[in-house]
Amino acid sequence: MEHEVDIIRQLDDQEEVLQRARLRTMQLVAVGLLLLAALLFALARWQRHAHPAWGYLEAFSEAAMIGAIADWFAVVALFRHPLGIPLWHTAIIPNSKERIGKSLGKFVENHFITEAAINARLREVDIAGKAGRYMQVPANAARLSQWTGPALEKLLHALDQDKMRRMVCDTATRELARLDLASLAGDCIDALIAEDQPQHLVDLLLDQLGEYLSHEENHETIGNMVQSAVNTDSSVVEYALHKAMPRLIRSTIRKVADVRVDRNHPLRARLGAWIAESALRLKADPQWQDAIGRYQHDALASDKIQHMLAGLWDALRARVLADLHTDNPGVPAGVQKLVEKAGHMLTENDDLRAGLNRLLEAGSAQLVRNYRGEVGLFIETQLARWTRDEMSKRIELAIGRDLQFIRINGTVVGGLAGVVIHVILQVTS
Repeated sequence: MEHEVDIIRQLDDQEEVLQRARLRTMQLVAVGLLLLAALLFALARWQRHAHPAWGYLEAFSEAAMIGAIADWFAVVALFRHPLGIPLWHTAIIPNSKERIGKSLGKFVENHFITEAAINARLREVDIAGKAGRYMQVPANAARLSQWTGPALEKLLHALDQDKMRRMVCDTATRELARLDLASLAGDCIDALIAEDQPQHLVDLLLDQLGEYLSHEENHETIGNMVQSAVNTDSSVVEYALHKAMPRLIRSTIRKVADVRVDRNHPLRARLGAWIAESALRLKADPQWQDAIGRYQHDALASDKIQHMLAGLWDALRARVLADLHTDNPGVPAGVQKLVEKAGHMLTENDDLRAGLNRLLEAGSAQLVRNYRGEVGLFIETQLARWTRDEMSKRIELAIGRDLQFIRINGTVVGGLAGVVIHVILQVTS
């Protein structure tokens, strides 16, 4: 950035040198014409009795000198006191610096920075169309996407990591809490039933049940559940259940296997009906919904889930940083594709392009309404920072070369006016 500023400053300095040279050249031309008129006047004055034509040349050169000097005074009086003499109403620009700043600021504010002018210019430019044509070119899209990788990496390192973890965790918890799990589960079951696939759920349940029953480490838990369900204080009954439990489990495993294999088993139909009924209860039974809601709330509040959600930010950050350090990072490539796609959409979709242009016009109108007064104040403030001499020099460099034509024209027009007056005097005398 500093290098670019230095280049701009150097270009401005070169432009100023060029302006000074051009101004100096025109000043020398104007002075040269004045000196030429003086020489012609001296020659004509010396030869005035030799021939009547010298009288015309004398009148021309005398009036040319007067015109040149008068216009020199007028031009110089704009920027400084002629010959350093503080005559009245000279050095007009430096003496009117504050008034010029206010007038220029008001002029720009009232005649340039207006909603109608800005919107008319935006409609002529068609920013959305130009942006679309630019972005759909792969080379331009790649150029726009190149800065995303380094910028994203700097951003990821600069962010407060603890704050980001809390924010991501809180956001994920809040969004998950909004999910209606009961209705969502009911809709999923309805979708399977609509596709005539409820038996797939039955197969899944039977497979999971058979696998659970087959693991010996679960048998003690199953026995405790059965004894709890019987709810007896008789030690004889408890002993009998304990002895019969292995056979009961093996029998249940065989029963589950039979049902799993037999597609026409009556139990499968009952399980399918139970699944369909469960879908209705998930969506309509308040008790089921409240129970699932409490489970959802308790699960999200558990330390295990909170720790997992808190790790989402670290996982996402590590994934992005790892991608950015690969030979072919995916983030810039993805951004490039998005830019190209957006360019094609803006180019091909007239409604989208027109809508974006209208949005830009509305935004610019709002900016004008909010900050138009600041523009005039900014111009006035910037001009106020210049000294009187600096302001005078800057304006003279900008328009001084053109003003020298006033001196040149004054020399020529004054000479012609002198000839006309001389002719009139000759005719009337």
